[in-house]
This record gives sequence, C-alpha cells and structure tokens, in this order.
Amino acid sequence: MATTIEYLNAVHGDLLDAAKREARAGRRPPARWVPSTGMVAAVVGVLVAAGLIGLIARSDGFGSDDAGQRAAGRPSGTGATGATAGVLPETVPGLGSDQTIHGNAGQGPPAVSRVIRTAELSVVIPRDAFDERFGEAVDVAEEQGGFVADSQSRNRSGSLTLRVPAANFDQTLHALRALGTVEVESVHGEDVTADYIDLHANLRIARARREVLLGLMADAVSIEQTIRVQNALDETQLRIEQLQGQLRLLDDRTSLATIDLRLREQGVEPESQVERASIPNAFERAAAGFVGVIAAIVIGLGYLIPFLLIGLAAWFVVSRLRRRRPV
Repeated sequence: MATTIEYLNAVHGDLLDAAKREARAGRRPPARWVPSTGMVAAVVGVLVAAGLIGLIARSDGFGSDDAGQRAAGRPSGTGATGATAGVLPETVPGLGSDQTIHGNAGQGPPAVSRVIRTAELSVVIPRDAFDERFGEAVDVAEEQGGFVADSQSRNRSGSLTLRVPAANFDQTLHALRALGTVEVESVHGEDVTADYIDLHANLRIARARREVLLGLMADAVSIEQTIRVQNALDETQLRIEQLQGQLRLLDDRTSLATIDLRLREQGVEPESQVERASIPNAFERAAAGFVGVIAAIVIGLGYLIPFLLIGLAAWFVVSRLRRRRPV
C-alpha cells in the first residue's frame, strides 16, 4: 500500500514538472515595436525639408530680422527711454516718509540732429604712385581739420583710418575719390538723436538728485542717516560720471566722422585676411555649425508643422469616410 502511494506521488510530481515545462515553452517574448523603413524615411525627409526651409528663412527668404539686429546694435547705456518715461520720487530710509527726492527732468536739450557718419572707400591708384597718393590722403585729412587715427602699408597697398569733422565729411570723400579709381564705396549714417536727448535728461535728473541728497546730508541727525545718505550720494555721483562718459563718447562719434580708406596700385591684388587654422577655432566653428543646423531645423519645423497638421486631419477624415461606406 505504501509503495502504491509513493508511486502515485512520483507520477504526480512528474506531471507537474511537465506542465511547467510546457508553460515555459509556450511563453513568447513580448513583441517589440520596430519602425518601418518607410516611417524612418518620412521622418528624415521632414527633417531635411525643415532644415532647407529654415536656411531659406534665415537668409531673409521669408522675412528679415534686421530690426532686431539694429536694436541689438544700439550703444550700451543709451537706451534710457524707459528711465525717463516716468520718474517716481525716491525715499531715503531713515529720514522720514515726507523727505523725498524728486527728479526734475526740465526741458530737453535742443532737438539737434546727431548722426554717426562712417564710410569705407577702396581706391585703385596708378602704378608706382602709392607713396605719393598715400601722402596726399594724409594731407586731405589735415586740410579738412581731421587727423589719421591709424595707418598701415605693405606691398604697394595700404589702409588709413581718418577722423574728420562731420561737417567736412562729404568734402573729404570727394577729395579722396580723386586719388584714383573708386573700387568700393560704402557710406553709413546712424541717427542717435534720441539717445543723446535721453542721456541729457537722465544727467539732469541725476544732478538734481545729487543736490537734494546734499541738502539731506546737512539735515541728517544720526550716524545711520548720514551713512545711508552718503551711500545714495556715492551711487548718484557714479551715475553722473557714467552718463557724462557716454555723452562724451556720443559727442566724439557724432562730431568726427570716420573714413576707412584702402589704397592699392593697379595690378596689386587686395590682401585677403586668411584665418589661420587651429584646433580651438575648428571646435568653435563646428559648434557654431551644429547650432546653426539645429536652429534651421527648428525654424523650418515652425513652417512645416501647420501643413503636417492639416494633412493629418485630412487623412483622418478621409479614412473615417471610407470606413463608413457600405461594402
């Protein structure tokens, strides 16, 4: 009897092992999603098309961002329009809420046009006349009341940077053109009248604030009040000096025009500035190229996504209509 029970237990164990093996053998690994070749090709095609569209858009094919570049090129410290739009009274801590500093802008300076004038001029001169014409260019600058800010010459060619009074800008260009045959000429003018007026207004406000702070300094009755007023006075004085420096810079750039003159004899090739190859420069250019391509793709996707969404919606509607048709 015991032998029979042991035999049945062994058979039962064998059956359980066989069932487990069959269950393991019957299991299938989960199916993995693998993109089709057509889907990969479609994604690559969309990215390539987006990159091409982005490159066209960045090259002003679909619009220009010159306004942003012009705004970024404003002189530092001259965008003070927001500061003069509304001047609120400032309270000096520790002196009471009734003792305030009021900025008084007063009347603005005369609305005189302030323009930064620059020019680039490339002149081809006759053979064996470089030294003579180079000296004549220097004489032209001095005759017009200007000076040579920088000069260099090499292999019968050279360049000069001339600073002349803005009132004599046109006369100076006319005289320089007579040195030879004009190859390239570029004249630029940047109107900084608004910046000049804003700087003057801010300077008057700062000076008025300084006068009030000097009065408050005399009325201070404690060391704490004196220290706080002195700190505000130091900041105001620093602001005044910064504004004066910016005004002097604008005065210099508007009162004196800049002319970059390049001279070369006939038959002398213009010197090309060849950038020396270097590992750091290569990495910088590679990084710039990578960012440029990514930016072009992102810009292109901005143009493509609306069309892709419209196409997807049309495909969805068409597929739904086909399913509803009777067979």
